[in-house]
Amino acid sequence: MPESLLARRLKLGTFLGIGLYVHWSFSLAILFVAMRSLPLGAVGVAFAIAQLFGVFFCVTLHEYGHAMAARCFGIGTADITLLPIGGVARLRRMPRIPWQELIVAVAGPAVNVVIVILLLIGFAVLASSETIAVISEFVTAMFTGNEVAAQTDEMAMQIFEQPSWVGFAVLMMLVNVILVLFNMIPAFPMDGGRVFRSLLAMVMDYSLATSIASKVGLACAAVMIWVALNADVFSPIPILIAIFIGYAGITEFRQVSLMEKVRGLKVGDVMVQSNRVLPMDTPLGEIARQWRMTPQSVLPISSIVGTVVGTLRLDDVTSALAAGKDTSITAGQLIDYNESVDLLRADDDLSAALAKSGKSVRQIPVVDSSGQLVGMLDLDTMLARRGLSPTTGHIEDVPVRQLDVLS
Repeated sequence: MPESLLARRLKLGTFLGIGLYVHWSFSLAILFVAMRSLPLGAVGVAFAIAQLFGVFFCVTLHEYGHAMAARCFGIGTADITLLPIGGVARLRRMPRIPWQELIVAVAGPAVNVVIVILLLIGFAVLASSETIAVISEFVTAMFTGNEVAAQTDEMAMQIFEQPSWVGFAVLMMLVNVILVLFNMIPAFPMDGGRVFRSLLAMVMDYSLATSIASKVGLACAAVMIWVALNADVFSPIPILIAIFIGYAGITEFRQVSLMEKVRGLKVGDVMVQSNRVLPMDTPLGEIARQWRMTPQSVLPISSIVGTVVGTLRLDDVTSALAAGKDTSITAGQLIDYNESVDLLRADDDLSAALAKSGKSVRQIPVVDSSGQLVGMLDLDTMLARRGLSPTTGHIEDVPVRQLDVLS
């Protein structure tokens, strides 16, 4: 299946065992910064882009702070993705124990606090007293709203716009302060919202705590949109961030509701018992005929000894027929052996099994200890078969998004 435009991202590498990606739209941020800096000349453009990279290096460290804290509690991180508005760390799950979630949530901002402290120490040791005075007055005015004297304002702008290590370091310090302050707003699922949820969960049911936190997050998002629409200078960035926060909060609330309902269940409790497999030497023509006899969109493929070696999707079969492939081509030739095969056991914990799934994986084979098929876990009908309401929301991209945004 071709990757959708919004899902495209470039892998920057793997660090500390976690894949780091940058979203395609980040190129738009680079272009915007470059265009805005054109009056400063080639050196000014390069300096502005270097500042942008510096900002997102701090964002990356922030995300790794979350990931490393989660790892301390045995929770892995699927990946980290950098976006123009911030970063997203996809944790395999969020700690169910409130105090552990609290630690994971504050770990990111704690990294930014450490960066600020190190920069302050660097200024105290290396910067001149005049530079420190100008920076102090400018920063104070920035956070208090007071007007900066014309001379100080001019000097400060020179520090920020003219290429210099001082200007770069001051910007990094301000960005890290803003990262701490903004991400600690109680807008679930941002850091502050997770802190809020964890504190609520210490005194009430986890689902209720998540419901309250998500509603507060939606209220914060609405306030952000209102402020953006009534600001003297209109900017679409806060509106985009607010929409992102609202969507992510609703999605995670649905995930939590689902996980709470399946807590304690095994895969065998909800699977469809079946031993229907396609031998890997089944030709395409026979595959098409057999598929007309089953409502499943995925069929397991078995080896000559009967063990499940992969799955074949209906889309793959229809694509092969549409492409005019020889009907003698076999199931074993159609499946992609480079893709890992997700197989479950009947005694697997259901909530853990859901953490392996995603939007594109809706039916997962269930096998016994010898690898023989015993059933299929159908995520689309799982809730209905247990007498649970299917309107609680289907399973989205199950790894929890640890959302962190720039203001």
